[in-house]
Amino acid sequence: MNWIMSWFYIFQDPMGSDDCKVGITSNPEVRLGQYQNSYSSRSHLAQFDIIYVGESHVIANLEKAVKTLFDWDIEHNGRGFTEWVSHHTAAQIEAIVDEIIDGYKFRVTKISKELMPVNVHNVEEIMLLVFG
Repeated sequence: MNWIMSWFYIFQDPMGSDDCKVGITSNPEVRLGQYQNSYSSRSHLAQFDIIYVGESHVIANLEKAVKTLFDWDIEHNGRGFTEWVSHHTAAQIEAIVDEIIDGYKFRVTKISKELMPVNVHNVEEIMLLVFG
């Protein structure tokens, strides 16, 4: 059976707060392009700092587990707010996501730190490595 693959990503707030964004996408190129539209590439290059890849339904369940755990640290009103986890850095979230994956035995693959960050310039290369 041919499964649809998705990414669960984390990235640090580019403006310097200790907040980070968590989300999922089945089309990383488009998602990065959407984020890049918010900034001049001369001032900030949109990027994913941490990525986990798996079947779409598994990634959706991982996102649900993470958002449930961080419920009180996520604003739930309006577009652009529901994926930001307040007062937790990307590294802090990564450690907790790793624990969630281990505890629930989610079948996902974490993309190697050597390939990070993923941005509009290298996303196609990473997609070939991940999706084949």
